Order: sequence, then structure tokens, then C-alpha cells
Amino acid sequence: MSYDYSKQSGEEFANIADEYDKGRKSENIELWGNETKRLADVDEDSLVLDLGCGTGLYTVGRGSAADCLMLGMDPVSGMLGKAREKSRDVHWFNGIGEWLPLRSDILDCVFSSQVWHHIEDKQSTADECGRVIKPGKTVVIRTIGYAQLHRKVVFKYFPEIKRNQLNVYPSNQEFTEYFTNAGFSSIDFHEYREERYQSVEEFVEIAENKLWSMFRPITDEGLRKGIAELWRYKKEHNDAPVRNDELITLVVCRY
Repeated sequence: MSYDYSKQSGEEFANIADEYDKGRKSENIELWGNETKRLADVDEDSLVLDLGCGTGLYTVGRGSAADCLMLGMDPVSGMLGKAREKSRDVHWFNGIGEWLPLRSDILDCVFSSQVWHHIEDKQSTADECGRVIKPGKTVVIRTIGYAQLHRKVVFKYFPEIKRNQLNVYPSNQEFTEYFTNAGFSSIDFHEYREERYQSVEEFVEIAENKLWSMFRPITDEGLRKGIAELWRYKKEHNDAPVRNDELITLVVCRY
């Protein structure tokens, strides 16, 4: 989330701010809040930053699950506007990962959900996380591992966007390098698979409106073919939903 990234992508995210949450209604937000609490030893006295909070879905959900003090930061004003509508108990503010507007050694946890593949200068962001986190505390990153990307059902219908996602998502080795260089003492990876079903209508809406950022680079032809395949699936399977399991890796970095 450098200034260049914010300038280039901010308008795109602002344009989908009203519809953004529709693309995440099948996600188990409570699970990730509870896992953050468990893995980062978060309690009611903890101060937690949601780095790249978007519309605040995970910020509010995580704060409720962990019963902690939450900060929500995002570079896109339109997304923050939607976040502020969700809760007045969270301090929402504009910012980017490479230059966190926080004093050093203040946070008990930094959490981010599906953000790091958008960040241009990942090393600087890891360095900033190390600066603002208290000694012994934790960064938790919700992402998708390389092996998991290869198993994503979405690429069965929209194969042309797979290469782009493999190019932008950091690998486990890259995460280890970033946070080791930033002074973190341990970096661990926890893989999850949540069984999930989505209606064809929901899947098509997400693709057509590009509610998942992975659809941004798709061509009109690639989009058309994928949607046609989804409607074909619906017809051949008597309106059955598509099994589209949520495949997630939590990167846990202890300072």
C-alpha cells in the first residue's frame, strides 16, 4: 500500500465500497477473530491494528471476538466511510503500511486480511510492523498460500487470472524473509480449509462486479467464458451451489 498503489487502486476500491461486503458474506469472520485471539494472545487490554481494514468487516468482527481495543487503517477514504458506519467504538484513520502514523512500541497485535498482495513495498511494511509492535507481541496475516492458490475452485472457471494471483501473493519464503529482516524472532504458518458453498448467482455477481480484487485483471472474454461455465454448471447440477472452499493461511510473526 504505497502512495503509488493508493493513487492507482484507490478509485477502484472506492467504486466498489458500497458492494464490497457482498463478496465476503460467506466468510467466517468469527473464526478468524477467535484464531487471532488465540494465536496472538489478545485480551481485553490489547490494542490491535487492522492494517488495510477496508469496510471494517474484520475489524469489527475481530474486536467482538477478542473483546479488545481496535484501530482500523486503510488508504481508501470511501472504504473508511463504510467502516465508520459499522462502529463508533473503533478509531478509523487513513494511512498506508509503509508509513504507519503511530508511535513505536504501542501495539499488541497487527492483523491484516487479504492485504499483503496489494502492498508494493512489503519489506518497508514489515519494518513498520516491527517498529510499532511491542516486544514479544504478534503480527497475524490472513492470506492464501501458493499450494492453496493452485487448489482454488475459482480458477477452474476463470483460469486466466490464476497466473496474476501467483505473481502477486507473497510466498511463505518471502514472508519469512520480510519479517526476519524486520527483526521478528519467529514466523509460523497455519493452513486452514473451510468447507463453503456458494450459489451460482452469488459467484456470478462477484465476478461481474469484481468484488474480489483477483477479477481486476480479467479480460472481457475470460469473464464471459467463466460466467457461461458457471451457468452451465447450474443447469447440469439442478441448481446446486458450487463448492468453493475457503483456503486460508495465517502467517504468525512474533517480535
